[in-house]
Parts: sequence; C-alpha cells; structure tokens
Amino acid sequence: MEIIGTNNDINFAVTNQFDSKYLNPIILNLLYKANNDWDDYNELYHCCQLIENINRNNNMEVDYHVMIKDKNYIGIALVSRGSIDFNSFFKQPILVSENTNEILIFNYFHICQEGRGNGERWLKEIIMPYYNFKKYKAIYLKSSHPKSFSLYSRLGVEIGSYENNSDNHLMSRKGKIFKIPL
Repeated sequence: MEIIGTNNDINFAVTNQFDSKYLNPIILNLLYKANNDWDDYNELYHCCQLIENINRNNNMEVDYHVMIKDKNYIGIALVSRGSIDFNSFFKQPILVSENTNEILIFNYFHICQEGRGNGERWLKEIIMPYYNFKKYKAIYLKSSHPKSFSLYSRLGVEIGSYENNSDNHLMSRKGKIFKIPL
C-alpha cells in the first residue's frame, strides 16, 4: 500500500491488492440505509460482484483507493484500468473518444462520517493528479447519488443518464454518467 496524500490526521493510500477491511465504508453505508432510508439496493453485494468480475478479466485491474484515520478505513474508491470492458460498468453504450487503455472507470466512492468533507479534495487533489501523472486522459463514472452530481459536474461533464431498478424491483434509481478529463 502506497500513501499518496495526507490531510490533518487522514492518510490517502492506494493499492491493487484487495483486503475486505477496505469495504468498511460501504458496509457502514448499508447499515445506515437499513436503519433510515432503505432503497432496496445492496451496494456491498454489487461492489463485490464488480471486483470479482474485474479479477476474472485478465485485461483489467482495479486500484483500491482508501482513506485511513487512526488505522480505520473510512473511505473507499475503486478505479478500474486496463483494456476496459465497458459492459462491466455500463448497461448502455457510452461515447468514449480515448483509447480504452488511456481511461479509468471510477466507482464505489464511499466515505464514512469521520471522513466527510474530504471527498472533493480526495478526488480532485489526490486521485486525479495520481492518474494524470501516469498519463491517463479521463475518468468515466456513473452515479445514482444526486448529492454527488454537483461535484462531478464541477470536475467534468455529464455525458449520459440511466435508470436501474433496485434489487427487488421495488424502486427505480436514476443516475448520471460523467466524464472527468485529467
């Protein structure tokens, strides 16, 4: 694991080796949803499915970006790279002008209560420069969290929208697709 940034008592690190502790922010989010605003979508299950799908594809890799405070994992972001299989991430085709080896797919950006207020800094000042230095050209992402749309719009441009049913088809989740140039 490589520490690529710090802010006060928080370390921002990256590794390409999975550890289940990295999923703690997603688990805590799921517990919050179970106790408050359940939306019939198990992000932990879907995240694990995505990780396994990427691991089975010899042409893609995932980087685990983690936010650590007092040895606790309080944030996670997955960044997929390589010869991107867009079907793993998007149900409908998206327009990509770059070579697939020059782009990244960003997902599962979760931050626990202890790390809130660091999301934009983490993405804009740590993750994006990290990949810009490695000569990547753009980050593509999809999100169904309306509170995050303004952040992604400030950093990039909306290139599409989508709608998914929740796990048991009880609710509809509307989302947006963004491209963030590096």
